Amino acid sequence: MSVLVHRCRACGHATGWHEPRSRGYSSCSCCNRGAAQADPTPQLQQTYGHPGGRPEPLYPPGSTRNSGTMHASTTCDCGACRAAYDRLQQGESAAG
Repeated sequence: MSVLVHRCRACGHATGWHEPRSRGYSSCSCCNRGAAQADPTPQLQQTYGHPGGRPEPLYPPGSTRNSGTMHASTTCDCGACRAAYDRLQQGESAAG
């Protein structure tokens, strides 16, 4: 597990790809046009650490990833993301 993201209903990419700082990194015309049609239900997106390619732990809503780099981003802190995070954390506690 790594991050919770909202996906664009039009193109399916994470809504972060629609932000001005991400334009030009994708050939998706929807992403490069601007505002995403965000699905309010967050989805889990696996990310991997470098070096080694190990799966990263789930970042809490509102936390900063890749701090101090040009790839820094802040995870969504909406109510749906907080609820999904809590459900996932409870599931891990029950499994562990």
